[in-house]
Amino acid sequence: MKDIRIATFKDFVGELTAIYRRTELPTFQITSSSSVREFIYPYFDDVMDDHEEVKVIHLNRKNQVVNIHHLTSGTDNGCLISTKDVLRQAILIKTSSLILVHNHPSGNLNPSEADKQISSKLREASKLVDISTLDSIIVTREGYYSFADEGLF
Repeated sequence: MKDIRIATFKDFVGELTAIYRRTELPTFQITSSSSVREFIYPYFDDVMDDHEEVKVIHLNRKNQVVNIHHLTSGTDNGCLISTKDVLRQAILIKTSSLILVHNHPSGNLNPSEADKQISSKLREASKLVDISTLDSIIVTREGYYSFADEGLF
């Protein structure tokens, strides 16, 4: 009897490799929640009143921005946020700290219970891998809400 070999996915898919290299020196330093809003606002300008988006700002040890990660887009009143996805990206680029930012299309700056829960969950989870979650910020056209400024961090 002749041996029959069954093809596997490895026969058809090559190996994917990602190499992360700094291409420019970081230039913008985060010094306060207002500097976060100033920096991140242009990233939300087109979608601010349409639907929620979540972005993560990755920082180095000097609180300089090294990456902005678009985490997810949602509907006009919510977004699903995966702690695993946030931490995976932060670990891959070896970031020292991060800031979670999302918009509220309604213009309401008050955080929902879900906002409070995911911010707390992310803060605790990031501690386990020696990454600091410095703040969670809600932005609207009218202003911003900082969990750290309000004593929730």
